[in-house]
Amino acid sequence: MAAPKSSPPSPPKPPPAARPRRQHRRLTIRMSAEVRTARTVFTATTRDLSAGGAGIISDRGLTEGEEIALGLFLVVDDVEEQMPPLWVKGRVMWASGEQLNQHTAGVRFSGVTDEQKKWLGKVLSQLNDPGATPAPDRH
Repeated sequence: MAAPKSSPPSPPKPPPAARPRRQHRRLTIRMSAEVRTARTVFTATTRDLSAGGAGIISDRGLTEGEEIALGLFLVVDDVEEQMPPLWVKGRVMWASGEQLNQHTAGVRFSGVTDEQKKWLGKVLSQLNDPGATPAPDRH
């Protein structure tokens, strides 16, 4: 009796794709945020911020790929700064389920204007140098 033919070995699987490297340095910062989706509006808090996006924490979940508007409010010592908030559009790149009554998500900003880049630059430079006082806007 002939031995059954075995199938040729499968080619090795390619290694999992590496996660793309971030383009912008993230800084840990807690800011008040307002999230506007197609279905609701709610408050959140940032956990980090970069020139390209933000990590947010809230009591409501978001869906990967969802388009949102995000309002960021600079708060120092529990007092909202005079600097007007940044409103920017974004896409939810990842979202996690509820843990301890909190949801987290990563938002990549989209269509950032020069004025929005200026706002982000001010905030991020102030975080890099906490002793610095933000320069007043000259419009």
